[in-house]
Amino acid sequence: MTTAPERDGWTEPIGAPLDRVEAASKVTGRAVYTGDVRVPGAVNASLVTSRLASARIRSIDTAAAERAPGVLAVITHENRPEWTGSLEPEDGRWPLDDDRVYYGGQFVAVVVAETLQQAEHAVTLVDIDYEPLPVVPTLAAGLNDLYPSPHPAMQYSRGDAEAGFTSSAVRIDSSFTTPDYSHAPIEPSAAIAQWDGDRLTVHASNQYVYRARGTVAAAFGIPEENITFDTSLIGGAFGCKIQVWGYTLLTVMAARVVDRPVRLVLTRKQHFTTTGHMAGTRQRVRIGADRDGRMRAIVHETVNGTSVHTDYTERAPMTTPDVYAVDSVLIGARITKVNKGSPASMRTPGDLAGQFALESAIDELAYATNSDPVELRRRHFANADLSNGEPWTSNGLPRCYDLGVREFGWERRDPRPGSMRDGDELIGYGMAGGCRHDGYDPARARIELRADGRADLYTSAQEIGGGTLTILVQIAASHLGVDPGRITIHSGSTAQPMAAPTYGSAATGNTGSAVLLAGQAVRSAAIRLAIGDTRSPLHGAAEDAVDVEDGRMFLTARPRTGETYTALLRRHGIGALSETGQYDPVESGRASASFAAHFTEVRIDSGLRRVRVVRHLSVIDCGRVMNAKTASNQARGGIIFAIGGALMEQITPDPVTGVHLSPALTDYHFPVHADVGDIQVRFVELPDDTHPLGTKGLGEVCSIGVAASVANAVYHATGRRVRDLPITPERLLHA
Repeated sequence: MTTAPERDGWTEPIGAPLDRVEAASKVTGRAVYTGDVRVPGAVNASLVTSRLASARIRSIDTAAAERAPGVLAVITHENRPEWTGSLEPEDGRWPLDDDRVYYGGQFVAVVVAETLQQAEHAVTLVDIDYEPLPVVPTLAAGLNDLYPSPHPAMQYSRGDAEAGFTSSAVRIDSSFTTPDYSHAPIEPSAAIAQWDGDRLTVHASNQYVYRARGTVAAAFGIPEENITFDTSLIGGAFGCKIQVWGYTLLTVMAARVVDRPVRLVLTRKQHFTTTGHMAGTRQRVRIGADRDGRMRAIVHETVNGTSVHTDYTERAPMTTPDVYAVDSVLIGARITKVNKGSPASMRTPGDLAGQFALESAIDELAYATNSDPVELRRRHFANADLSNGEPWTSNGLPRCYDLGVREFGWERRDPRPGSMRDGDELIGYGMAGGCRHDGYDPARARIELRADGRADLYTSAQEIGGGTLTILVQIAASHLGVDPGRITIHSGSTAQPMAAPTYGSAATGNTGSAVLLAGQAVRSAAIRLAIGDTRSPLHGAAEDAVDVEDGRMFLTARPRTGETYTALLRRHGIGALSETGQYDPVESGRASASFAAHFTEVRIDSGLRRVRVVRHLSVIDCGRVMNAKTASNQARGGIIFAIGGALMEQITPDPVTGVHLSPALTDYHFPVHADVGDIQVRFVELPDDTHPLGTKGLGEVCSIGVAASVANAVYHATGRRVRDLPITPERLLHA
């Protein structure tokens, strides 16, 4: 764990367990989320959604709705303005594009009224006559119409994996399934749109405002510079707020139609069906090995369902070629069209499902060859990304294994399945590894150091719950040499310099590096001003001989000699020093990834077969830790997120109609406090130069491998291998 050094009352901000900068506003109810934004004169929109998953609209009667009190407009495919943009919509289809329905819950009309209650009432008055069409309700129903994924990384081969598997003395051949999962964030998505002539302001729940601005501009055929796209605090996202979904485009369209600002907030059910989900998978993993457990070949094949109008691939096998030293590897992915909303990136896209299957199959190999699961993985450590031969910038996975074994008490594990008990409870120990590649994106940030000793940090980054804004403030404070409490961050808008996206584990390394560069530039500007000033105690000193702490510049060799930023700027009549940091990552010929080792203890009632995760330890290599408190908190959240996917979460489609049977939190089960045992997180901090900060991604690797660790613990406790998630009591009873 990073500790922050102190000197004469100064604490190094990076690594310190600082409270979040937005914490006070959240706990006092003053925090503003998109749905809380108030725009004078705004009216409200509500959506009409389809009750069928595949149909044609014969007729849509809006007369009664249009006559209802307060109604300003009812927009359908028959009367909507033309889409003028050239960009293909992110959902694969423009909303209200035609008379076809492709999934249950699809938007088929939008009602705009003075109040939300009036809009919701008018929705019930819209009368639609549907012609039902043939439906593909589930992934299973579409297996006869599979086709190869167009994603270029999903067809990979090295060596002859088929021959290597066939000729191996030990062969593991297992099939796994994962269900569709919902992002289900606390904050439902929302949008507010306001036109002012040919200029547009959009407030919407989104994880990358610059990308969103470009999509809206393309959809409506207007220049990007005519749009301001703002995002307030985000109450959870997990990937569902990356795209510009149809509700945002319809809000913008509705605002133009009624010539008023329009607000639209999705209902919980609409959020389940229209803002993406993690696509369920069917996977087959084959591992060929020698009798001592040395792996010779891995074949990892996957299938997922996509929507009718997209070719989305849940890239489950994408990390399989990279992590373990195996000579022959073959991966492949196929997809099929299903009548459901478009899948989308969801926390750890691809790797959550894929490494569940791979790490479970490796556990099976460990038992088949009488090998310790940790030692089997350690023997296959790869010091390079074997898919391309690039060496890792750093790889702390062996240290993660070592620390995890020691702190979890792995030596207490009796390797025989079903051998550990406590009264009527079966006890199981399981473990798994995890890997997630880092993302590289350009980023900008601006810092203004004011004459009163305070500083303003400007960046378009979004706060989605992981502590991003706090970390950026700490980075600025460290490189300016000022107390973090004296920095105000301005974020979440295209009015600010373009940050990297707040997804793909890319925010801290990329945007943080831009903040670092901005801080260094302002600091250098101040020091150069001082050493060139005959009135300054620092006059004539070399720039690298000057340090800054707590807003005071001083000679490193003679700390008593110096002056404050405030004294310097006021003497020169300068209101503020301002500099922009521009971070443009350059490919280094090396691979960067974060790694984790997960260890889980489960207890299972021998009669009911209810699984409880009573203890979990994750040891994570994510490079330098920026904030000890927020990092541990984010990791625990990711672990709980993955435990929910392992034991209870799933979207259930009707096997005949394809309509969701669990489109709300009343039916979609996820962990609550009573389901969460003792969760511990440790960090292995190795020097890494992926980014100037020495950090790597954390937001996703903390979840990857957790489901396999749970499943492997269940097998150790019971001797029954459950390869289908979630691991419910009925599945365990029938395994």
